[in-house]
Amino acid sequence: MTVDEPPATAARVAVIVPVRDRRALLRAALDALDAQTYRDFEVVVVDDASTDGSGEEAERAPVADRPVVVLRQQGHGAVRARSLGVDATASELLAFTDSDCAPAPGWLAAAVAAVDDGADFVYGTTRPARHPGPLERSVGSGEDGLFPTCNAVYRRAVFEAAGGFGDAGPQLGFRPHARARRLGFGEDTLLGWRVKRAGGDVRHVPDALVLHHVFSPDLGDWLTRCTMAAAFPALVRAVPELRATLVRHKVLFGARNRLPVYATLAATAGTRCRGRRRGRVLTAAALAWWAMARLRDLRRQPASWTERLVALPQEMVLDAVTGAALVVGSARARTLLL
Repeated sequence: MTVDEPPATAARVAVIVPVRDRRALLRAALDALDAQTYRDFEVVVVDDASTDGSGEEAERAPVADRPVVVLRQQGHGAVRARSLGVDATASELLAFTDSDCAPAPGWLAAAVAAVDDGADFVYGTTRPARHPGPLERSVGSGEDGLFPTCNAVYRRAVFEAAGGFGDAGPQLGFRPHARARRLGFGEDTLLGWRVKRAGGDVRHVPDALVLHHVFSPDLGDWLTRCTMAAAFPALVRAVPELRATLVRHKVLFGARNRLPVYATLAATAGTRCRGRRRGRVLTAAALAWWAMARLRDLRRQPASWTERLVALPQEMVLDAVTGAALVVGSARARTLLL
């Protein structure tokens, strides 16, 4: 694909960062961008109605010897923020990361080198800044086909030809709740696959590394994100290629074993049919299986046994919410994912 020449005054790359109430994290992200070995870029921060001075923090110091461009919108969410950032720049390449991310110094250099070699869309490796403990939250991504916008670089012409970011809800046939709309869901995956299916050169570049912040335990936030699992069956229906990277044994979503969850629900529901005594035995056995499976997962996390045991019931609650969300989503999308 051919790309129109940008104006002489435009940086070759625009790095677009949406933010809402993450002043300290945004400062760390901007410092990481200022340390990039590739220097022909500008940063566009889109402040989504922050109340903690995030926008003012972005204006405080230049990055890569250029003032940070700060745009503001009234709480429309990260997806619209990124689109607003795209419209505000004339750069040839569009790079996306998030306010809770710290790109490694060679991030842009590795991505731009791949573009210069013919790539149309580059996605790098994202990993937690440190190993998360029980109930802590972070992001890791590589060659899973989800193409998260915390680590993505597009040729502008390719981005625009593929339609850019849009509201994934109507495309996937689900209605996200207000928080999901603010966070976004699936629009980055659908865009990446549109580029790929149109014949674009889509490349994973491991050296384009981004470190994602590890958030402290927040059960309310986790519960909200677990309910968003209801959208995954529709996403897999729209992008069946994801079954090769995200689905085990054709129907089991992700690396976590949720079979004990469904076994417990089935044993509880079947208590009346089998008799109370037998039903209680089966339910207890399923619960024990479930608890042991979660404890095996928790053993791999840096924590004391006391911390793991405290986290166990909360982990099981999150399992149950995720499992229920997947069942609801499977029924809605008519695509089985458990």
